[in-house]
Amino acid sequence: MCGYFLAAGPPTGAWAADFREIAMASTTITLSLVILLPVLAVPLVLALASRLGPRVGYLTAAAPLGSAGLLAWIAASAGSQPRVILEIPWVPQLGVNLSFLVDGLSIFYGFVICAIGVLVCWYAAEYLGRKYAHARFYSCLLFFMAAMLGTVFSNNLLLLFVFWELTGVASFLLIGFFHESDESRRGARQALLVTAATGLCMLVGIILLGLASGTYSLARLADGSLSDYKDVGWITASCVLLLVGAFGKSAQFPFQFWLPGAMAAPTPVSAYLHSATMVKLGVFLTGRIFPIFHSLELWFWLVCGVGFFTMLLGAFLALRSNDLKAILAYSTVSQLGFLIGAYGVGSKTGIQADTLHVLSHVLYKGSLFMTAGIVDHCTGLRDVRRLGGLGRYMPVTAFSAAIGVAALAGLPLTTGFISKELLLADLVDAKAWVWFALVVISATLTVAFAARLFFNVFTGSKPDALSVHRPGWAIQTPPLLLAMAALILGAFPGLLDGTLNAIKVAGLQEEEPIHLALWHGFNLEVLTTALIILCGGGLYLLCQKSGWKRAEIPGFLRFDVAFERGLDGLSVFSKKLTLALRADWPPAYLPIVIFFLLISLAGTVAVSSTRFFEGFSAIDISLSPLHTFVAFMIAASLVGVIVLRRWTTQLIALSVAGFFLTFYFVLYRAPDLAMTQILVESASVVMILLLLSRFPSSQLLRSEEKREAKGRIFRVILSGGVGLVMTCLVLFADRHSHPDPIGPKYLELSKPLAEGTNAVNTILVDFRGFDTLGEITVLLVATLGALGLMMRYKRGRAGNDPASAPGFFLEKKRRP
Repeated sequence: MCGYFLAAGPPTGAWAADFREIAMASTTITLSLVILLPVLAVPLVLALASRLGPRVGYLTAAAPLGSAGLLAWIAASAGSQPRVILEIPWVPQLGVNLSFLVDGLSIFYGFVICAIGVLVCWYAAEYLGRKYAHARFYSCLLFFMAAMLGTVFSNNLLLLFVFWELTGVASFLLIGFFHESDESRRGARQALLVTAATGLCMLVGIILLGLASGTYSLARLADGSLSDYKDVGWITASCVLLLVGAFGKSAQFPFQFWLPGAMAAPTPVSAYLHSATMVKLGVFLTGRIFPIFHSLELWFWLVCGVGFFTMLLGAFLALRSNDLKAILAYSTVSQLGFLIGAYGVGSKTGIQADTLHVLSHVLYKGSLFMTAGIVDHCTGLRDVRRLGGLGRYMPVTAFSAAIGVAALAGLPLTTGFISKELLLADLVDAKAWVWFALVVISATLTVAFAARLFFNVFTGSKPDALSVHRPGWAIQTPPLLLAMAALILGAFPGLLDGTLNAIKVAGLQEEEPIHLALWHGFNLEVLTTALIILCGGGLYLLCQKSGWKRAEIPGFLRFDVAFERGLDGLSVFSKKLTLALRADWPPAYLPIVIFFLLISLAGTVAVSSTRFFEGFSAIDISLSPLHTFVAFMIAASLVGVIVLRRWTTQLIALSVAGFFLTFYFVLYRAPDLAMTQILVESASVVMILLLLSRFPSSQLLRSEEKREAKGRIFRVILSGGVGLVMTCLVLFADRHSHPDPIGPKYLELSKPLAEGTNAVNTILVDFRGFDTLGEITVLLVATLGALGLMMRYKRGRAGNDPASAPGFFLEKKRRP
């Protein structure tokens, strides 16, 4: 029934409303279970990890397997090209609801997360030995799965950001799993800082987009048009900021350096986060916002430029690396640029097979990461220069690696070949010859390092110093399954037609059905592929002949080193700034705070000077002699605080200003406030006298000397500036008051609602009674705290020292 409703529309009849409610409720509950099932499995994993040891990974695999099953039910119910929006109110005042979008894109990524999650748990159960903290590892992995699922199904952009950041936290814990290692801590720190910083940029873009469009719903934004929004500047800025978030998560230039550093994580983490899930979030976000921004001219140049340049840079760095996981990491950076750039080309030609590109990369890169882990597990080495001849010891792993590198290089009979041919065709159709050249060069470099990955590791003779043990079938099965999928779907691409057409998203992919085929005849794409293979093979042979002597990353491309130096420099600068601003005299910090506050307020006044001073001439300034006299006395008292030198006379001048302030309350017929002000001033004078009487006279003299030396002129200028700015702000507030002020409402409602004629009393006791109760509570707690501190005071050794006298009649008399 639910499937009929979601796919074919609501039924007719009297029970249609009930049917709609039941169908949506069941889908909402099922989708909630899809996201929460990994989290619900965490307590079970924690309880059984110590008993099951490494085998707890098989139990953990049940969580993503269950989520995949529930997701399959949702997909079957939704039908072809689904689009279901599920909303649960959360903070509706801020426009934040638990809003989820079930469409082809979210279903596809959901299946990728769950399916690869099952294989990674299986692989980790065999890869991780008993010495590892399995409970912590699998708990973090399940937490990451849930965050990923929440991200891909989010319809509200603010909710998407919350899940987006949760993936960053979970990845930080997984990358830094070997927290005893400096390399792991450094890689986790880089990943967190880069993704969090770019995530904050994305948040600003989300807010700008929400303000410009009036909604944070991805579905509504995709249905709209840029012509509907008046402020195109905000839309453009939000596009750039959202893409910065996507580039940071998918390790695009200039943020590509964090991904190779994250290879310090265990290999199962690399196979999951850095091939199939986390790094795909940037690709996913680019696809999500494509219907919103693709009509901007900026989109084509920015997305293609960053994507294809990153593809070239990643391929070059992979060719110059020697560590197995580093090569795969840089190749991932390169292929992510391929995936991002495809969305840029799609703005000119339309998107045809973006999900095929992602699927192909998931299959072969997941398989290659797992095979690299097997090599490391069986030999203890990852340096390509010290490996060789492993095919005889692990033929199944070698077979998986052969298919993986073939798909990576885009050779025929693999999904990589189909994916590359489609992108080359799109570039030709768009006549984007610059990007076409970048892709061809990048693909040539990819063929070269892909050949090195296989031939230098699995063929030839084994070095004498290399010891190898044969891997078991269980650990070799997950990469074999992924490799076989890449081979079968590449040899028979028509098998994907139905699925790719069923998960199409309106506004993202073209409406015309896609038909994949292995052979389309001789055309420019086929000739280009042949040229890429020949040149890439020649480059490999040339490098092999030279012994890979130049296989080192140049210093100017070590962005990770520059990033670490930047962090060190920031730390040194912060320490020096702290030393420069630090003072042993606590009041010295007050001018610093006031100075920066004054700058910010003065900047606001200067930027809005036209609005601030507009209409000031119309302000009615009527001065009465009594008001003028009180204001003059207050000002004179405050000047005395600055001019006078001894703290006793300064305190008297400050108290005089406070007592004169009570006259204003009397003049404006507020005796309650006047009485309160008198009590506050009296209590303040007593407390300050009590406090300062505890200090030795020598220390007070030193503080007076410091105040003299610190510069009285600076404080005078600072005080005058604060007074001027605050005067401008007060005049602005008085000039631009609210058209419907609340004051008359209090006067009007005091008698009928509070049954009182004194508006001040009714406001404090009735209208804002809880606020007054809170203030009384705070004052009472502060009084009790101060009293407790004085009661706990003990006389020091120097009993005759005035500073050690408890005072205020609180000292305890000692018995003789």
